[in-house]
Amino acid sequence: MQIIKNSAIYLGASILNKAIPLLLLPILTEYLTQSEFGILSLFQVLISFSNALVGMAINANVSKNFFHYDKKRLAISIGNMLIILCCSTLLVLLITWGFTIMQEALFSVPRRWVRVIPLLSFMFMVNTINLTIFRMEQKAFKFGVFEVANTLINVGATLILLIFYEFGWYSRAVGILLAYLVFFVLSFGIMFKTDYVDLKFSKRESNAILKMSLPMIPHAIGSIIIAMSDRLFIEKMVGLKEVGIYTVGYMFGMLVLLFTEAFLKAWNPWFFKMMAKGTREIKEKVVFYTYSYLVFVIVLTMMVSVISKFIIPYFVDERYFDAIKYVPWIAIGYTFFGVYQIFFPYLVYLNKTYFLAISTTVAAILNLLLNYFLIDAYGTIGAAYATIIAFAISSAMVYFFQKRHCRMPWFSFDLKQRLRAIRKW
Repeated sequence: MQIIKNSAIYLGASILNKAIPLLLLPILTEYLTQSEFGILSLFQVLISFSNALVGMAINANVSKNFFHYDKKRLAISIGNMLIILCCSTLLVLLITWGFTIMQEALFSVPRRWVRVIPLLSFMFMVNTINLTIFRMEQKAFKFGVFEVANTLINVGATLILLIFYEFGWYSRAVGILLAYLVFFVLSFGIMFKTDYVDLKFSKRESNAILKMSLPMIPHAIGSIIIAMSDRLFIEKMVGLKEVGIYTVGYMFGMLVLLFTEAFLKAWNPWFFKMMAKGTREIKEKVVFYTYSYLVFVIVLTMMVSVISKFIIPYFVDERYFDAIKYVPWIAIGYTFFGVYQIFFPYLVYLNKTYFLAISTTVAAILNLLLNYFLIDAYGTIGAAYATIIAFAISSAMVYFFQKRHCRMPWFSFDLKQRLRAIRKW
């Protein structure tokens, strides 16, 4: 089946894509102090916040409309997305520059690098739109080549600057900048060459894009707060060195996300295509694969928690060995996030993205409060506890909302029939 084939390609690309930074850990932890590793982690947190403000998850419009628009209208829609991205980038850039005039650094990240972040987000989002088109066209191999090549350029530049020029944590920042720039140019060129961009302003399309994407700003920021604000609290309440150690453990716990994202890159185009047909039999198939995915995520979490204890000592310098204790808790948090991810497309399909903003905002506010109180009570590991609770709440809210608004045979499909169908495939 195509979804399984594409998932395998996405998984292979994701493993290569994520394995390279993990393989880089022994070098980073040898050449960077714990404080420098902490600054690098905070820099990446700020990029994620900027991506939410600049990007507004605008690429979700491509997924939603790909099978409903003809190519001409889709090109106008994508052209208007790029126009909106230019405006949002300029706005965030002005706010960033205004803030940094008064501050030498933001969360230990130097001012000059904070000012570059909105431009990084713009380039990242253009590449993301192009990659979304690849996924909707089911060009999994081309998608994988882009992802892996991006990482190779990023890591290659990092190693050269770190080992031969001793740039410290700046080597990673320059590597990110170079990779984003190269693939921004490539993506922009490919979309124009394949007639997926028409820069004709359309009030109708812009309003439709903003109607869907503006609620995604609090949703995206809320998700980032849940996933990354812990490091900001740890820096202030425990220390910058502990941020570095916690980040290493977080990277291993996030291996769960590697597999869920690989599956969902294939799942989302298939899901929207199937739901456009909407027959009872197709909905039963969607439900069956959803249950299979959830079982897989739970098993995967247990495997990551156990295996990490044995492999971390071979990947990082001994100064970072304490990271092992954080891995199981982070993995559990991303189990709940995996549940959230599988139900996310339903709200896009229903055009009810406003509830994503509500659910993640509630969870994010609770996460901020929990970070403070749990870190104060239990130390750094309290941040992991807060992440688990916040992801669990957001996933539960999204599940019950979609269950109420989208009729699916969650408890009334024929399991034996589904298994017979799989054996035929």
